[in-house]
Amino acid sequence: MSGLFGILNNSTKGLNVQQSALQTTSHNLANSNTEGYSRQKVNMVADNPYTLAGVGKLGTGVRISSIDRVVDPYVNKQLQNENSSLEMYKQKSDVLGQLEGIFNEPSTTGLNNNISKVFSSWTYLGSNPELATAKTMVAQNSETFTDTLHHMSNQIDSLHKGTVKDIKKDVSDFNAKVQQLDSLNKQIFKVTVKGESPNDLLDQQDKLLNDIAGIAGVEATYDKFNRVSIKVDGQEILSENNIKTLGTSQVPAGQLVVNQENGEQTPISIKSGSIKGSQEALVEIDDKKQDLNDLAFTFATAVNTVHSNGGEGIPFFDLGSPEDGNYAASLKVNDEILKDVTKINAGKDVTKVVDGDGTRAQAIAGLQNTTLGYPAADIKYNKETMTIENQVGGSTVTGAYNDTVTQMGIVKQQADNMADSQDGLVSLLQARCESVSGVSINEEVADTMKYQSAFQANSRIISVVSEMLDTLINRTGV
Repeated sequence: MSGLFGILNNSTKGLNVQQSALQTTSHNLANSNTEGYSRQKVNMVADNPYTLAGVGKLGTGVRISSIDRVVDPYVNKQLQNENSSLEMYKQKSDVLGQLEGIFNEPSTTGLNNNISKVFSSWTYLGSNPELATAKTMVAQNSETFTDTLHHMSNQIDSLHKGTVKDIKKDVSDFNAKVQQLDSLNKQIFKVTVKGESPNDLLDQQDKLLNDIAGIAGVEATYDKFNRVSIKVDGQEILSENNIKTLGTSQVPAGQLVVNQENGEQTPISIKSGSIKGSQEALVEIDDKKQDLNDLAFTFATAVNTVHSNGGEGIPFFDLGSPEDGNYAASLKVNDEILKDVTKINAGKDVTKVVDGDGTRAQAIAGLQNTTLGYPAADIKYNKETMTIENQVGGSTVTGAYNDTVTQMGIVKQQADNMADSQDGLVSLLQARCESVSGVSINEEVADTMKYQSAFQANSRIISVVSEMLDTLINRTGV
């Protein structure tokens, strides 16, 4: 179309296109603080030209070829992966921080101080075997020691249960978000199949996928309709026509499984995400619980061996018979001794009390410097000297406990350092993502002025054409 009506048509198209561009700009400004929003850009192209005989091609105005999200898929993928690792280290660091709080070392109320008080009371009894108060002090300090062990053991059990609950909650959140992602996939398909761009839906898809990856590391792939499929450890969780759920098994605690359609459960391993952080923390919790049980068993066995002279007399501690080996929770001072502290063997003769003889009490105090294996194995006891032979490669009671605390501190510090490092990396990637996809208010305002000027110019042309048509129709001819 040429002539005045062609000009009118071009200007009308220009008005519509600039109006759509302004609408997109206003949408960007409205979402400038919306989390996960990617700015959108209107792509304009010249419309197909009109062929005028003897002249050539005449322009027919402008049209919108597309409205695209401004994103960098590579940076988004990096951000998703690194954020998944960050959530793992943060969760691990948080749980290990609670574990450190249970051990509470160094402190005046920690187990290490209790161990020192027990040995000090045996030393005092060795020097004052005739004092009933010295035996009472041994019994009371030992009972405080076992009470502290019980408390720590119960707290560790509670932390273990709480961490398993965290995993189950994360699994529930994961499954719920996968359901949402499946619903989004269907909406995106309906829009894309029409040849349109579901920009805002794709933003929601990216945010959901990032949340899911933060829970458990996933592998994501896209089809030609922008639907995303995810796998965990090679197991397909979400696809075009199928969706599965994650679950947990009882043994080992916190183990992830994929619930299959036939009712079977397939164990899987993940490499990142908050669930992985909880799983790694569970390993540390179990290790420290075992160390505490080994310490309780070894310490009690060594004291009992010397106190009973290899089984001839009464044992000082009652180990109990825990099926799960939880000696830290079952260990206690022998009830007979708590009822009558005079039954504490301070002298060499365990069948009768010899006034002024505190050699056995001194021998028990000497266990503070005896290296033992953990748990106690092959204890070689000399009845004449009332000593236990130092075990090669073993450790003292205090040394073994300090090793446990030190190892825990190292693991916690490593988790903290990795969390800090990952946090810096994620912040850098977020800044890169923001520089690409974020809304710049200054840029959008500049675009607003540009589109406004173009809109006004096209309006002016329509006004001019209107005047020309009026002249042509009403003021020409007879």
